[in-house]
Amino acid sequence: ASPYVKKYTSGVLSFAEADLPPGQREKLMASFERVLMPGLDKDQYSILWVEHADKGRLELNFLIPNTELLTGKRLQPYYDRADRPRIDAWQTVVNGRLGLHDPNDPENRRALVTPSGLPETKQEAAETITRGLLMLASSGELKTREDVTGALTAAGFEVVRTTRSSISIADPDGGRNIRLKGAIYEQSFKGLEGLRGEIESRAATYRREAERRIQQARERCQIGTERKREENQRRHQRPREGYDRGDAVEPAERAANGRSDVADHHHGVRTAVRQPERGAVVPGEADSGEPEGNQAAERYAVETAHAYVGRDLSGEPQRTVSGAAGGDESRNGPHGGEQG
Repeated sequence: ASPYVKKYTSGVLSFAEADLPPGQREKLMASFERVLMPGLDKDQYSILWVEHADKGRLELNFLIPNTELLTGKRLQPYYDRADRPRIDAWQTVVNGRLGLHDPNDPENRRALVTPSGLPETKQEAAETITRGLLMLASSGELKTREDVTGALTAAGFEVVRTTRSSISIADPDGGRNIRLKGAIYEQSFKGLEGLRGEIESRAATYRREAERRIQQARERCQIGTERKREENQRRHQRPREGYDRGDAVEPAERAANGRSDVADHHHGVRTAVRQPERGAVVPGEADSGEPEGNQAAERYAVETAHAYVGRDLSGEPQRTVSGAAGGDESRNGPHGGEQG
């Protein structure tokens, strides 16, 4: 059993597609491990992958015990502030190279975007709110963002915060605020007709800049991977003397021909990060924890379409894909991020 309070890190790679061609799942999982934990050999960490396909789309759930296997020291696979840029860049590259559903394409934006892992009751409330607002907008009653906030207030909701891209309302039942993020909640909202033209314009620009965006993301991913590799090798040196990397178990980050396999993958993903003790984390949100002692920023999800992390997976059909993770917590699957 792990001696650490936070015993494991868990997450999911979730696709809009129902399945991937034979062999691509395994390539994707290996690619993700190389970028997530560069500098660690396969015998230094354990990971369990479990496949779910009961929701009409492919999900690859993973579980990583927070223990470096050779020394027993604490392993922290993910620290949000340091690792998010690298993982986000990886997402951009693999989505672009395969051409699967890209959630960042303006044409693919949903009317409502809720943070991953939002409690079911809050998600249902947010979806209901958005459906009502879209009906008002389709009838011409909502033409600006001020109209949207006014409609929320008139319906009895308390608007507690607005940003350029979201509106937050107080939870009527208490607890954390409900954050509404999507096209209709943005500061630039000008009614459905104007929104359609804006989305088409943004989508055309997005596609024109695809190659440049992918190349820039590849460079960010490579730089971030090298930095993470150096950090992991410094913190988790192999215990025996005279260790020669070339004679050991094939390093997790080493690709064919000895090159770091950072971005030549054919899979579509979207990244989102969950911190189980503080709720959902969105891009740009600060994390005040320190890398070694942080106990909150170690849960993340990588997705193609609908951000979803946090549901108890124990009652769903599942199939182990690869890997192994020791400890009682691995039996029920990841549910709720790191477990104590």
